[in-house]
Amino acid sequence: MKKSLTIVIIGGYGGMGKLFAKLFLEEGHKIIVTGPTELKGRRVEKEMNVKYIKDNCKAAKSGDVVIVTVPIDYTIETIKEVAPCVKEGALLTDFTSVKEEPCRVMAEFSDKGVEVIGMHPMFGPKVPGLEGQVVVLAPVRPCGGKKYKWMSWLLKFLNKHKAKIIESTPEEHDRVISVVQGLTHFTYISVGKTLKDIDFDIKKSRRFASPIYELMLDMIGRIIGQDPHLYASIQMTNPRVIKVHEAFFKSAGELSETVKNQDREKFVEYMSDAAKHFDDVDAAMGKSNKAVASLVLELNQLKESAGKEIALRHIYSKNIHLGIVESVDSENVVINDSGKLNKLKISNIQILDDKEKIEFKIKKLGSVERDFSYIFDNLIDEKFLCELLKNFNENIISVKIKDVYSGKPIPEGKKSICFGVVVINENIARTGKIINKFLCGIGGKLR
Repeated sequence: MKKSLTIVIIGGYGGMGKLFAKLFLEEGHKIIVTGPTELKGRRVEKEMNVKYIKDNCKAAKSGDVVIVTVPIDYTIETIKEVAPCVKEGALLTDFTSVKEEPCRVMAEFSDKGVEVIGMHPMFGPKVPGLEGQVVVLAPVRPCGGKKYKWMSWLLKFLNKHKAKIIESTPEEHDRVISVVQGLTHFTYISVGKTLKDIDFDIKKSRRFASPIYELMLDMIGRIIGQDPHLYASIQMTNPRVIKVHEAFFKSAGELSETVKNQDREKFVEYMSDAAKHFDDVDAAMGKSNKAVASLVLELNQLKESAGKEIALRHIYSKNIHLGIVESVDSENVVINDSGKLNKLKISNIQILDDKEKIEFKIKKLGSVERDFSYIFDNLIDEKFLCELLKNFNENIISVKIKDVYSGKPIPEGKKSICFGVVVINENIARTGKIINKFLCGIGGKLR
């Protein structure tokens, strides 16, 4: 298989298309994107260094890999347009959240020499990368009906990016997804609508909230804050969803009746039966406790950093903010960046570790080298001193021994050690004083 492939993303100037285009570009592949709006396509062409072709069929003809990622409502008609144009030996796949009908149509309308694999990335375009994200693969037909040649390529790509891969069939996928997405999205949106209908003050309620309630509100907000047209399509294009809704209404109605009738015994029975079916409630408790603990841990870490320098990465824009922590509350952190106050939502930021922070500071501020010459006892190990100094302060990038000298005018039994120290180009005078204090503190004398 060629190292550099031509990958055609039908609808590629949308969010998911751009996410995967970026990842494929990093692999060295040539990317062609399509879409109906030429102005938008040309803009993405310029921004991402990809090629834009308005004509879906023309683009598909040149692709080693052809990916259909268009709104669900247009998926079938787009596949019918594109599939006959895909060349023999190529891969045809899609990113649709339903699999049975798209996979059937891809196989029916494409040449038998085209490999067909349904794909469902179980996440939205705002994720920072594929690490830890679930991707479902549903192989339908190998090239020429013989052996899958593209499956290993897909697996290698996804494994490299540390995605969680699930192999399934289109039928199994749609059956499971009718609950995983169909039921969960439906219940979250229903709760959101209920809170709106009863005119409930969500912001005020957070003051009374347990961490679990906070987590639930955040999950609801995550869903209802996204494209409602997409979520409508997820509900309405999988025919199995309606049966799941009906089962949900029945269960909710029965549970509500126990409350109305004050039937405690029946309520306990329903809840206990659900717990038994759940199988491993202890694991669920442990995972949810970890999720809550991580939220509290991050908040506490920010509070403990008050008055100290910190580096925060915005999880969506990837911008890094460096500064002194001024204040922290349950929702926001304020940092002072050279006199400029930046207020950031805690839910949107990630705390960089010390190594990442130093790397960012070096990139932003640069570095300089300074020499420090000190007189020490002859018995002292200069290599050991070098290691001590290198790990003494975070602004010290590297330390090397430039010269060791004993003889006039150095006193007998002594030696002069010259350290070449590379430091971050920030408050160099202060860093110099810190280095001087350290070296003098371990018996050195400034030469």
